Amino acid sequence: MMKQEKPRVAALGVDPGLAATGYAVIRTRAQGGEACAWGSLKTSSKLSLPQRLHIIHRGIESLIKEWNPVLLIMEDIYAVGAFPKAAIQLGEVKGVISLAAQQQGVAVMRMNPTEVKNSITGHGRATKDQVRRAVKRVLRMQEDITPDHASDAAALAITGLSRHGHYRW
Repeated sequence: MMKQEKPRVAALGVDPGLAATGYAVIRTRAQGGEACAWGSLKTSSKLSLPQRLHIIHRGIESLIKEWNPVLLIMEDIYAVGAFPKAAIQLGEVKGVISLAAQQQGVAVMRMNPTEVKNSITGHGRATKDQVRRAVKRVLRMQEDITPDHASDAAALAITGLSRHGHYRW
């Protein structure tokens, strides 16, 4: 009797930001996972807020259409009391990301940064560099996933896939 291979599943990790929204598409393999695409959706501060939000929405929508993820994992917002305007803008960014996922029928999962760091590095207060190296090790990659926002997004995708039972490392 032949062992049936599990179907490959993709997840889109997103580290939201108004100036730069990091993303990474991670797809499962028979053993482990692979990074399919990563980068950053950048917007100019010279544009209006609605224009910037539109760019992010369109970028996420395009990634979903190209890679057909079953899950979008987004970093949860933590608000800093000294910067309430930034927290509100970040909420708007998360809103357009969630909208793009909903419009394409993709489930959205939110994860706390310390939970992701603990999952991938074993330490909830890990540095960006430690996260980047852990992602590289888990995915058995030769190159780094950069910029940091994209590496964080890859960690989100790996952790989300694992929590949903699609991926083990």
